[in-house]
Amino acid sequence: MKFEARLRELADQQTDGICGLVDEILAEGIRRQASDIHMEPSETGLLLRYRLDGVLHPPLIVPTDLSQNVVARVKVLADLLTYRTDTPQEGRIDRDKVDAPSDLRVSTFPTVRGEKAVIRLFDPKTQNVQLNDLGYPDAVLEELERQLQMPKGVILLTGPAGSGKTTTIYAALQSILDASASAKNVVTVEDPVERMMNGVTQTQVHPATGLTFARCLRSLMRQDPEVIVIGEIRDRETAEIAVEAGLTGHLVISTIHSGTASGVFTRLLEMDIEPHLLTSALSLVVAQRLVRKLCTECRQPIQQDHDLLGLPTDLLGAARAPHGCAHCFDTGYDGRTVLAEALTTTEALRKAVLQRASTERLESVAVDQGMVPLGRRAMAAVRNGVTSPAEVRRVLGPDWACE
Repeated sequence: MKFEARLRELADQQTDGICGLVDEILAEGIRRQASDIHMEPSETGLLLRYRLDGVLHPPLIVPTDLSQNVVARVKVLADLLTYRTDTPQEGRIDRDKVDAPSDLRVSTFPTVRGEKAVIRLFDPKTQNVQLNDLGYPDAVLEELERQLQMPKGVILLTGPAGSGKTTTIYAALQSILDASASAKNVVTVEDPVERMMNGVTQTQVHPATGLTFARCLRSLMRQDPEVIVIGEIRDRETAEIAVEAGLTGHLVISTIHSGTASGVFTRLLEMDIEPHLLTSALSLVVAQRLVRKLCTECRQPIQQDHDLLGLPTDLLGAARAPHGCAHCFDTGYDGRTVLAEALTTTEALRKAVLQRASTERLESVAVDQGMVPLGRRAMAAVRNGVTSPAEVRRVLGPDWACE
């Protein structure tokens, strides 16, 4: 029986079917390998959306009279307060309650039409992922592994939310632990802690109580750390501590929001980090994006020139487009791969940063020094039929081929 028909059957059972309805919704998310399930109240009912390979798909609709009961059941499973519908809440659903491969994270939020719930599903295959499983280009992987074995310095990952930065950090930590001949004092400050790791001291920030990234880091510096992971550099104080730690014999790994690897230097300069400190501490920046891979069961050649939108004409015979089949749940895509650029702080780049050169100038210097930018990585992925021009436009924007 199709999932939509099964939902309607369970919905018709009214209250007695709520538990089964929620179980079916969660089971379908697990079957589709969704990363998130969105339950959003609307005029027509509870909109049910699954995020597959980073993209939300068109909603199914649960009848309006069942909306509150469905969300309430989710809150019961997550041990949240069902009588509080006027404030955001967060919790977890134990995997044994719903026969899931791992625990589920639940977040509720009040809206004018009722509570919205978002359920995060964790793929167990990513729990013990290794760096060489991430799909990095060989040159990027080799440089990242080399820098991870250095005793000091700052390694920064950049990219939008959902670009795989956290997964990369956990894989990097595992690489450090596996390569160490003796035990290392590895500490993290995260928001939130996504995965527990043996041999790592992990802390979760809690701004409401004053436990911020900066406050945690100041205290951790007195805990004799060798490797420090900072969930995200968001402000000047955190940036200063990270740079100072990288200069004083610690290996620091963190994330920061920027459009490109070269833009990270501009962002930190705008935070008033002194150029000479920045160039001495920052050893590697990796910018990454995740793009959906075309389903190999149903991908088809691109047959119309306008689908290429200004790309080289020689791609017309090589580029592929999504179609959709049962294997990929009619999405045309199956899984994701990473596009990445790695910028190492060379002497030429150091001079440009000391001159406070523009992001465009830093990008030019980096490319001259051998960095392959995201646009070229994307072009290769399209040429090899790994992904489609439309998917790359979605992730990198309409002008990606000009990069």
